[in-house]
Formats: sequence, C-alpha cells, structure tokens
Amino acid sequence: MSTPNIFRYATKELSQDAFICWLVACAAKATGPLHECGLAFVRALFRAGVADGIKGIPVLDPDGGMTSHEGPCDISDVGNPCTQYNRIDVYFQAKVDGKKVSFIIEDKVETEAHGDQLAKYLNAVIQDEHKEDLIKPIYFKTGYVFNNERDDVEENKYSLFEAEDLKKFLAGQQDAIRENQILCYYSEYLNEKIKTRAEAQAKWDLDHNHVQWEFMLKLHEALRAEAGEWQDFVPYGLSEEPEDEWRWKGLGRYKNRGGSAWTQYWFSQHLYWRLDAWRPLRLMISFENAGMNYDQDLEEIQEYRRLFDQALEKEGLHVGNFRRVRAMKECTIGSIDTVNLQGRNVGEFLNRVNRVHIRFLESISQI
Repeated sequence: MSTPNIFRYATKELSQDAFICWLVACAAKATGPLHECGLAFVRALFRAGVADGIKGIPVLDPDGGMTSHEGPCDISDVGNPCTQYNRIDVYFQAKVDGKKVSFIIEDKVETEAHGDQLAKYLNAVIQDEHKEDLIKPIYFKTGYVFNNERDDVEENKYSLFEAEDLKKFLAGQQDAIRENQILCYYSEYLNEKIKTRAEAQAKWDLDHNHVQWEFMLKLHEALRAEAGEWQDFVPYGLSEEPEDEWRWKGLGRYKNRGGSAWTQYWFSQHLYWRLDAWRPLRLMISFENAGMNYDQDLEEIQEYRRLFDQALEKEGLHVGNFRRVRAMKECTIGSIDTVNLQGRNVGEFLNRVNRVHIRFLESISQI
C-alpha cells in the first residue's frame, strides 16, 4: 500500500503559500541537493516570464519602472520568507548578481486576483521606506490561467509563473526529490493536477470552468470566421447606432456572489451566447441593451424564440433543458444541448452551431 500524499488534502492557497516559503527557506538553511534546489527555485522565480535562451529578464526598478536584467543570476543572501507582509501572500528578499531584490508573490490555486490586489501589493513595496535595488512581482498560479488574468498580470507589471513552469523546474530537481519526501509528494501532486486538467479538456467536460472557457474560445473563433458575427446589428426597438466600442463587446467570464462562474460571448449589442456548468449553450438577450421589456415585448421575445428553434431544427440539434422564467434584465432566447458533447467532434458541432447562429440572425433581421 502506498503512503497517502498529503498534498491531496492540503490543496488550498495557504498550503501552497507554505510550500513556497519552505522551498525559499531551503535556499538559506538547507544543505546538499535541497539547498541547491532552493537556490534554483529563487532563480526560477527571478526568471519568471522569460523564455529559454533569452538574456533580458523583466524586473522593476525601485520606482516601479520596467527594466531588464542581464547576468548569470547568481543567488545569495536569501532572506527569511514571510506571509502577509503588507497583505502579500509571500514576500522575501535575496541578492541576484549582487543586487538586492524584493520578491512579491501573489499565490493562487484556482481563484483569481481581485480588487486591484496586484497594484496594491506592488505600490506597498514601492512606498516602503527601505528602497531596494530591484523588485520582482510574480503571479504564481497552479490552476488554469485565464486570458483576463494574463492581461491583468501584464498590465500590472507582474511576471507569470504557472503550473507548467513549476513542473519544468521540478523535473530538473530529481536529486532533491529523491532525497526529500515533501518535494516528492508535491511533484506527484502537481503532475496529477496538470494531468487531470488536461483529461477534462480532452473530454470536453463542461463541468470545469477552464473547459467552458476553451469551448467558448472555439465558438468565438467559429463565429468570427463567418459573416454571421454582426457587430453592427441594431436590435428591435433601438433607433440609434451602437457605440464604436461597447463595454460588453467580446468574450468574458463572470461570477455571481455565490461563486458560480460562466462564460459568455457578446456578438452584438444585445445578443450573446452563454455557457455554464450543468447548463446547455444558451443564446441570451439583454433587455436593457435592446431597449426592450419582458412583459411589454413578450410577443417579440416569443418570435425570437420561435425563429431560434426553427433554425435549430433545420440543423438537427437538440434543445437543452433550462427554465424559462419572467426576467428583469435578460432571458434565454434558445438553447442547444451539450450533454452528449463528450466524444463528439467539437469542430463539427460548432460548425453546426454557427449555421444556427447565421440562420437565426438572418431571420430576425427581417422582423
């Protein structure tokens, strides 16, 4: 019987904070292969955001301006890592090629940064009375990293260190892994985590947020490939032309207060596709953007639904299960069953969805 892996139970961010701190501390206090592993980890963190073979390493000067560091990345004088310094998940200092560096690590497992966290933590270190030579802010995440997170990381001058980077680092630390059970367990846990995520993607298991996102990316690409993406479509009851840039345009992820997430793609000013766990792919309408009201314009809404179902029937796709209820801000026009999507050719499925999309838009343009 194999020994249970503690990291199958210690899966939260506080546990990951502790692992990061422990590995950094090994650079100062451990001996042998574990000491070398700790130094290599600090070096890998400093090189976060740099492809192999590239010399220039993105780092910030004491005022927060972006600069580039070139050198062998010799690590020394690694300080004691601490948690919640200025509310930063992990903070420590070390010398890289003789220059003192403040490391800011915002650590995530499956959640995302919120409330301007990244900017606040960086500003707190910049405003610290002890000005350091360099600052290295890092967004450390072992869960799936969504596109909006990548944009947020870049905008706030952080470097991304994700699961694949950590896996690559650990793959080069076999001597330390053989010597230390913590490293061995964490390496096994991380590999299993990445494998499970990849398997969910391969099966198109839409119960997973990252698979929903990947599916909607493919839908977005399929619709953009055709004239059916009517960005300038003027909805029923709206006389003025849409603004040049809409705050709702494009693909995005959203969460309610309960934490459940969904992905939706706005392809016009008032119509969008939505996908969430345990639900079908739904075509939605925003009453506010369309200048409509559910009660006053129920006849038009029902006509939209009839035309959608007609387009769906011609393509031989099935209606998905959902509740049609009186709504204040939005409602479902139609839905497409995704329950049996696993094992299908997703590209073929999305091509059929696209034909429904085009037929529907052609129909409502004649109302």
